[in-house]
Amino acid sequence: MEALFDRDKWRQQAWRRFQRASQRTCKKPPARGAEAQWHRDMLYIEKLSTLLEWCAARRLTVRFAKREAGVYEPDDKTITVSCRAAPERQLHYILHEIGHHLVGMDETDTRFGNGYPQLNNPNLNRKYIHKLACLEEEFEAWHRGWRLASRLGLDLDRSTFDTTRLTCLKSYIGWTSSKGK
Repeated sequence: MEALFDRDKWRQQAWRRFQRASQRTCKKPPARGAEAQWHRDMLYIEKLSTLLEWCAARRLTVRFAKREAGVYEPDDKTITVSCRAAPERQLHYILHEIGHHLVGMDETDTRFGNGYPQLNNPNLNRKYIHKLACLEEEFEAWHRGWRLASRLGLDLDRSTFDTTRLTCLKSYIGWTSSKGK
């Protein structure tokens, strides 16, 4: 099941997470970590809202679903992101997927032409040049996402952005280095 962004719903979810964390501490006041996380969630919900307004102005649809990380579908200009991730992580994933949009998926792209546009060609998919093009595009999409966040004044924490980026890139690095031509 997919859903669109609803700022009030995201705020309610953040509040419920905070309440659950508070209940786990029994009769003691909520842990400072839970309160700090609630404030961080609220901050990133506002940043999500800003980014999604940017997407809407460019006719990019962003949906939230039970899935890992995110994916960009260039044919219908749709980004689908994990509804289970915290708002900060959702923001990182969306920025990355927008990065793919900004890179472009045109098969004639001289820089990324051997990457994702050729996924339906099994002969090319096994070649190392294809894997390297995909890896290069992944790095570029993260870079462009970061630059967009800067242009929009989202004031992200570079360390946590890089943690998300590196976690996601590890799987591509492993895939690229796996046996192939």
